[in-house]
This record gives sequence, structure tokens and C-alpha cells, in this order.
Amino acid sequence: MTTAEATAPAALPAARLTIEYWTVTMEGQTSCGSCDTTLTTLTDAAATLRPLAERLGIRIDILPRTVTTWAEAFEHGITASPTIRTATADLRPAHPDDTETRLWSWRGSRHTTLPEAALLDFLTRALSARSAEIGDYLDQGGPAPYLRRFLSEPAAAPATAPQETSCATTCP
Repeated sequence: MTTAEATAPAALPAARLTIEYWTVTMEGQTSCGSCDTTLTTLTDAAATLRPLAERLGIRIDILPRTVTTWAEAFEHGITASPTIRTATADLRPAHPDDTETRLWSWRGSRHTTLPEAALLDFLTRALSARSAEIGDYLDQGGPAPYLRRFLSEPAAAPATAPQETSCATTCP
């Protein structure tokens, strides 16, 4: 057994696949009917994939995010609402004109609502990429053996105040 194996934790912590759900605040509202429908589709698709993700040791989290200003949209690269983002890709509709029209493209077709199959495809790819990333990390050994010593040890107990003693009990 190597030192790295000897100091590895018995069970790895669950890895996360974070799915950011971005919307743009419009007229004081952080969502609209179209965005609500898309969020429901996202929630359902994530629920469908959760059992598979859990078998891979990955927890799926949906993180709602909003932008209100040009500066925030620029900082986060938001060009459409809603935008569904993972570490590897964005899924967002096209806004073809100056209306609220949203067109989602998937497999050569355009849709005014996001097809659940398109979202399942997107999330499956993100889950696969995250699983590969975790596999590569662990195949390379994870943290260096030196670091594992510190990562696997429990936190040190807080220092306690010294107790008062008398020479009658502690001195020769």
C-alpha cells in the first residue's frame, strides 16, 4: 500500500455539478411565465438525471442567479434570458427581434419553449464532462500525499486554558 493510499479518506466527498439558472430582472420581476416554464423543465430534467449522477458520486445543484444591470450582464456573459450554464457550456434561447420571443434550437429544429429532450441532452453532456473531470483528477492521484496528511486529519481541538495546580499535587 502506498502512502497516498494509506492517507486517502475512506469515502470521497460527493462532487457537485452546479447548474446556474440565469434570468434578467425585467420591470422589477426576476422571472416571467416563459422563464418559469423553463425552470420547471430544468427541475424535471435534473430530477430525471439525479439517480444516475448519484451513482457516479455527483450531486446536481441548481443555482438561481439574476442580473439587473448592463455591468452584471457583461461580467457574467449573459446575452439571453433565461440562460442555463454549467462549467462547460451555456444553453440559451435566441431573441430574434425586439420582442420577448425566445427561440430554442436543438437538432436542427427551432422551438418557442425549451424541449425537455434538449435539456436532458445538455445536462447529460455536463454530467459526463464532470464525471470525466473527477476521474482525471483522481487518476492523477488527487492531492499530493503531503497535502493529504492535512486534508484527512480532523480539525485540531481548541486550546483549553491551563488548570491551576499547586506544588502539593504537581511538584516533586
